[in-house]
Amino acid sequence: MAVKRRADFAENRLRILAAAEDVFVERGVGAPLDAIAQRAGVGRATFFRHFSDRRALINEMLDMFLDKLEGASAGLAPTGQSIFAITRVMFDEMMHYAPIADFLRAQGREDPVLLAAIDRFQALLRPHVTRAVEAGTVRADLRESDIVIFAVMLAAATTTPNIGPDGRRTAYDLMLRGLQDAG
Repeated sequence: MAVKRRADFAENRLRILAAAEDVFVERGVGAPLDAIAQRAGVGRATFFRHFSDRRALINEMLDMFLDKLEGASAGLAPTGQSIFAITRVMFDEMMHYAPIADFLRAQGREDPVLLAAIDRFQALLRPHVTRAVEAGTVRADLRESDIVIFAVMLAAATTTPNIGPDGRRTAYDLMLRGLQDAG
């Protein structure tokens, strides 16, 4: 019986996280937590057993986003082109996770969770940026922090009303042009 409860606990957690992705994309990070619980098919008590508050939920979603990027980074040998594969994964995942960027920006520049996330993001980018700079496929002055700025810009494009898929793609294309060597 304990194994079934653990499986149910884990399954409920995943359903809550999936529901949060959908609800946050549809309604923003200020959406009622009850809406997430309802979408996940769990009660309030179950929701709060998993996540004590909005911040705990968002922190978990941020970890999931970074885990996906770290997995993609680890699966790619750093080459002159691998940074473009990483930024593509970032772009593809941004639709699900961009709303959390709005929340984190509102927490302030010195927020420890935000600073730790930026450190993780830069660390996964570093070998790919270094190799791309060495290969001359990107600007010679490109740094990981530049891609963090691009990620913030993509998040803003993703969460801005009426931009739509074409606008998001345009923002991504602009980012790619900004990475490339002008020479």
